[in-house]
Amino acid sequence: MQFRRLLPVLVLLLSQSLVQAQIDYPEDAFRELRRGLDGTWFMPTDRGDRLEIWWKENDSTMVGKSIRIKPENGDSVLLERLRLELRDTTITYIVTARNQNSGQPVPFVLTEIDDEGFFVFSNPKHDDPQKIRYLLLGNREMQVETIGKRNGREVKTEYVFEREFTPGAVEFRARAGINAHNLRSTGSLLPALPDQPTFGWQPGWEAGVQARFKGRGGFITINTEISAIGRRAHAQSAFTVYPDTTQIDYKRDLNYHSVWLVASIMPEITFRRDGRLSLIAGPYYGRLVGLNGKGVQEPTEENKLFKVNNDFKKNEFGINLGFQYKLNFGKKDLGGILGLRASYGLNNIDNLYFRYCDYNPALCNGQLSFLGASLYYSVNLLKI
Repeated sequence: MQFRRLLPVLVLLLSQSLVQAQIDYPEDAFRELRRGLDGTWFMPTDRGDRLEIWWKENDSTMVGKSIRIKPENGDSVLLERLRLELRDTTITYIVTARNQNSGQPVPFVLTEIDDEGFFVFSNPKHDDPQKIRYLLLGNREMQVETIGKRNGREVKTEYVFEREFTPGAVEFRARAGINAHNLRSTGSLLPALPDQPTFGWQPGWEAGVQARFKGRGGFITINTEISAIGRRAHAQSAFTVYPDTTQIDYKRDLNYHSVWLVASIMPEITFRRDGRLSLIAGPYYGRLVGLNGKGVQEPTEENKLFKVNNDFKKNEFGINLGFQYKLNFGKKDLGGILGLRASYGLNNIDNLYFRYCDYNPALCNGQLSFLGASLYYSVNLLKI
């Protein structure tokens, strides 16, 4: 007799453990729920708008409430208090409904993320509902389904919420990454010489700060950046000039290491409201603050970092084009963004070959500019 009483409990525990085993990464699942639910959701009904509001209490807890707005006077009626908790490897959805269950909270455990993307919370001991299913569609639409039993029959109720537009936000971020640059030449840099200079790619670095101004709706963000960018590039050339009555032999077979202070402004377009993937593009301005070279450099010029020699001009303009993807590493949510972008210099920064073409500029119509690509990661420091 005792075994018969314990058998349903054992079956229930076993079935729950088998289903829960499908949640391989509960921390990632909770992070997705926390990011997706945060905010205000609304659904119009004949009895007034129904709202579901969620906010973050701490890294492992979300708190929410479900309310109804009376159409006759605009007063709000509290329907449910909601809570989402991550404890160890278990995610629990807790509902305290008005005038139900004697005001006691009812827990539902995340047991499955099904093929459609629904987060399925279950409590077989509860009659109605026994399952609560959440589906977040691009953080723009939220579908909620409840499945239970009434009078021995299965009853299913569906709700479709839309995200309420939230005011714009400003994020202050830190950014760091690696890059690779080359010097891109066009035209003829040297007059009447068949052998033009050659250039090669070299690795570099970059670090800076960002301010992201996020508009209402979550589709468009304006990024502003100030960064220090270390650009390296290899150059090889040899030529002779005759200013006045003297002869000067120039040789370059060195790796340039230049440091630029770069300011940029780039609109960012997200393909889905608050989606992960976005396209970023915009102009930048660079100011040369340091330049040195390792290798053959004749004639020798002042060549110390932050005491600029004369091979490059000091101002540069260009454009950036790339992608960003919201990606957080580790358990703590830092609002991480992984970015990949290309930079394309638009103006001529050559100050080595150009200055010896005064006598016939048509024979020396080349230009020099930077071409680069960078991979970087940024984290959120402050959001207001």
